[in-house]
Amino acid sequence: MAQLSPDTVLRRLPELSVRLHANDEITVSAGDRSITCGSHGLLVLDAFSRPRSFAEAVAALAERVTGAQDWVDLTATIRALHETGFLEEEGSTATSVPAMPYGFDDPAAHVSMLNDRSRTSAFLAGLREVVRPGDVVVDVGTGTGLLAVAAARAGARHVYAVEAGGIGRSARALFEENGLADRITLVEGWSHRVTLPERADVLVTETVGNDPMSEHILESTRDARRRLLNEDARFVPSAIRVFVLPVSVPRRVVTAHAFSLEAADRWRSWYGIGFRSLVGERPQLWTVRPARARRWKAFSDPVLVAEVELAAVRDVAVDATAEMTARAAGRINGLLVFFELQVSPSVLLSIHPQQADRDSSWRCPVWMLPEPLRASSGDRFAVSYAYRTWPEHQVWLSRI
Repeated sequence: MAQLSPDTVLRRLPELSVRLHANDEITVSAGDRSITCGSHGLLVLDAFSRPRSFAEAVAALAERVTGAQDWVDLTATIRALHETGFLEEEGSTATSVPAMPYGFDDPAAHVSMLNDRSRTSAFLAGLREVVRPGDVVVDVGTGTGLLAVAAARAGARHVYAVEAGGIGRSARALFEENGLADRITLVEGWSHRVTLPERADVLVTETVGNDPMSEHILESTRDARRRLLNEDARFVPSAIRVFVLPVSVPRRVVTAHAFSLEAADRWRSWYGIGFRSLVGERPQLWTVRPARARRWKAFSDPVLVAEVELAAVRDVAVDATAEMTARAAGRINGLLVFFELQVSPSVLLSIHPQQADRDSSWRCPVWMLPEPLRASSGDRFAVSYAYRTWPEHQVWLSRI
């Protein structure tokens, strides 16, 4: 391990486990390696959440230090974390401690999105339509860097690709592979914590979850409008529309997600343990591939419960109710949620079960009603959708 100098630039590994002890010491671990640090450990890890020189970090932490021994403990903590590989030098090609990727650092998540040709092609087409020659673009949550490359190819003068996860290293390699490293800057960190050297003309983000609000697109967009974008900035996507479809979820599908009598008996035969006490318990929420819901009985046309123009986001809470009239009789036992993205003026992307491709990487949330509601043709219902801060989400149905 090379010796630290004041100009050595370090950053913490992207995936670490931290255990806090009663005496304020912490144990940091990743892979098969761990280290116990003194009370400065959390401060040091936070200071190096983005690349920083040794001298810059020490200066930033100076106000938290009292006395000579505290200085010794602080610098010793930085050196110890560096020597064991938890703080790595900027530009290193391999980490000293292997970390298991998960979430959006897991390559499988990005493979799934890249295999979703409709999703990716829609964003590429939207960027070609929206980006103008000479634009500055900010890509929030760049992931593999695909959309940053597309923005540069669409004519952007410069692209700032913001990414908090370790997948950012793959994005940097992609920029170099495509000859665009001089026009795309990887900005490591969460978008609400970073600053840019100039304001952007276009914001592109694919931080759209199965429930489109669940990856905090409203919060990050509102912050970007205030700090990172020009006043007349354009957005890709520009709008999100959330729909609810009251449905009858087939019994076989409900059974697959519930503690059923059949399942309890099957598990008893497998494991020799009784599970009948759990019969009747079922999840309130689960997800389904859009194409798998195509044959479910729907009781109305899709109900539009929320429409958000990203250029005008001010309130990050959504609390909306819309009315629907049943067009068929039967038992409504679930509410299927899907969305449309207005990617650009002429590009619309929908995951309506009847329109989404079979290889869609998005899934539709299905909210199960506590008790099914009997509907007759012509009955009126109120469909409500609330988003505040994930997981404080709720979708529900009531009779009018």
